[in-house]
Amino acid sequence: MEQYNRNDAEAVSIRKKIAQLQTMNEDIVINDVISIEDVRRFEEQQNIKLPQDYVWFITNVGNGGTWDDGMRPFYPLADTYYSSEALPDHKWGEERFALDVLSKGCTDSIGLFLKGEHYGDISSDCEGLAHYHPHRVHGFKEFYIKWLDEALLGYSSLFVQYRHYGTIEENLEEYRSCHDIDLLYSIIQKIITPDGSEQFTQDVHDCFVSETTNENKIVLMHILKKLGYDDMFSLLKEVFIPENYDTIISDLYFGLYFAEKWDPNKIVKDAGKYYQMLVSIMNHHEYLKERNNFERCFKMTVINPRFWAEDIIGILTSDDKEIVKYLATWVDQKELLDRVGQYVEMAKAKYNKA
Repeated sequence: MEQYNRNDAEAVSIRKKIAQLQTMNEDIVINDVISIEDVRRFEEQQNIKLPQDYVWFITNVGNGGTWDDGMRPFYPLADTYYSSEALPDHKWGEERFALDVLSKGCTDSIGLFLKGEHYGDISSDCEGLAHYHPHRVHGFKEFYIKWLDEALLGYSSLFVQYRHYGTIEENLEEYRSCHDIDLLYSIIQKIITPDGSEQFTQDVHDCFVSETTNENKIVLMHILKKLGYDDMFSLLKEVFIPENYDTIISDLYFGLYFAEKWDPNKIVKDAGKYYQMLVSIMNHHEYLKERNNFERCFKMTVINPRFWAEDIIGILTSDDKEIVKYLATWVDQKELLDRVGQYVEMAKAKYNKA
């Protein structure tokens, strides 16, 4: 069988792009085409009508292979499967609502709606349920071509929910005029390694400084972090309000504060800069009710080179049942006990009396 339709200029153009991508990632594969007779036979057997652009693609360009990092299947027609409709109340909807054609890994896939107002559009499937997102592309062919264009630019390609196509620079320029947060999510999903240009990083920082919507500001901060911006302390100071404490603690705990878990000899050199932030969060009454974050904040505060017990004495001597329980039953790392051991013993006495 002919590998692809060499008489169709668009098919030739797409295959050239695939060949170019294969020079960058040899694991990318495109199969031979399938005949239109085989397609019609499949439709008749399954009692469905496939979108026209998808039929064109698998009969002119290629019927399956691999895509993205070369490890994710682009299913041949015979190996595709169905998703059900995702209803607003999360109950199972009508069977065979969408045809899943590309794997995103695990239980996630990308498919095509076979019914409803979005017939032929891209669906996003998770655990057997098809969801519609405003992908800003219509149909399989457009999706695949734009994936190719972005893959050739070196962008990550798995996330389609918020995806705006084009370069990260183009997405940011559009964001400046409309402040659509989906454009920011689109940027952050495309960045694989911190290799953005200095000018782009500066442009993102300018947007971050001038942004007044808190949610957008947080996403801009995370874009800067992913770009390798080297002054995270100034960014965290800019967003340091109670509603962001959860995000701040997460960023410190998982990315900035410790080079190695609980090894005081491997704390990053500028950890002391964040100490006052930690103390402020520890002394924020409402925040103390969030157990996981309280635990993280407590550990980071106590292990900090600038730690002084008097700064959080209200916590260490608290009569709050949850805090007493935490101090009495969960504080067992030697590095912590060396600094707050006497308060842990006090908490144990309170806990045993309760």
